Amino acid sequence: MNFNLVSPFLFLFFFLLQFTCILAQAPAMAPMPPTQSSAPASLPPSQPSAPASPPPTISSSPAPILSPVVASAPAPGPPGLPNVIKILAKAGSCSTFIKLLQITHEVGEITSLLNNSNSITMFVPSDGAFLNLKTGTLNSFSDQRKAELVKFHILPSYFSLSQFQTASNPVQTQAGGTTNREFPINIATNGTAVNITTGIVNASLTSTIYTDSQLAIYQVDKVLLPLKFFVKPLPPAPAPEPSKPKKDDPSSDSSSVNVVPSGATSLLPHTFQGMVYPCCFFFFSVCFVYMS
Repeated sequence: MNFNLVSPFLFLFFFLLQFTCILAQAPAMAPMPPTQSSAPASLPPSQPSAPASPPPTISSSPAPILSPVVASAPAPGPPGLPNVIKILAKAGSCSTFIKLLQITHEVGEITSLLNNSNSITMFVPSDGAFLNLKTGTLNSFSDQRKAELVKFHILPSYFSLSQFQTASNPVQTQAGGTTNREFPINIATNGTAVNITTGIVNASLTSTIYTDSQLAIYQVDKVLLPLKFFVKPLPPAPAPEPSKPKKDDPSSDSSSVNVVPSGATSLLPHTFQGMVYPCCFFFFSVCFVYMS
């Protein structure tokens, strides 16, 4: 009975011994890599947290300072139109005429003429010329007449000093026509002297204020007063009366009228007059012979 119990234990002991020898003779297996557990790794012990620092600001480096680009100056264009008011103000002694240009708005018309490439010539009286007018003359003019007075000092064409010698009189102005006592001026030269006649005043050019190829401004010693302001226009010539038809003589017969050419004298009455006397003499002679 005891032999039966020991036999299984011996058999198990030899089996384990044989298995151990086999394992010892087998090549060593490479160690298995440690498997990571899905559990979260343990955190290190927490230390007292420092105060939160502000998030770092991304400082952009300053843009490089470029040297200023100097633009090239544009090519000079054609010179601007002359400013008549500035020209007269610079010349001096023209303040009264400047006021007339402004209150009558004629300076705008002058600018418009120059803009349209028109050439003009201006006669500008000095302040002393206006003072020499009869007291109240300028104030007595209406606004329309003041505008006409300014236009009367402007010629719609360019005249240099030498061109005045060939001016055709009467010269046209911006004020209007030159016929029927309206706005005529006559220009005469004597050497370098230039005289202007309006029918009311005789003025002379004293100096050249400004001149270019389009605009000429001259100063005169008197205000040019137009003839129309002081002299009434001539009345229109009466129309010729129509000729009255001659009345026909009822006793005359148109069929017995002898047509005599103009300038010729009819000889018919003289012929009858010459035949009457011989016939009477012949009749009385026959009667006398018969009675005797």
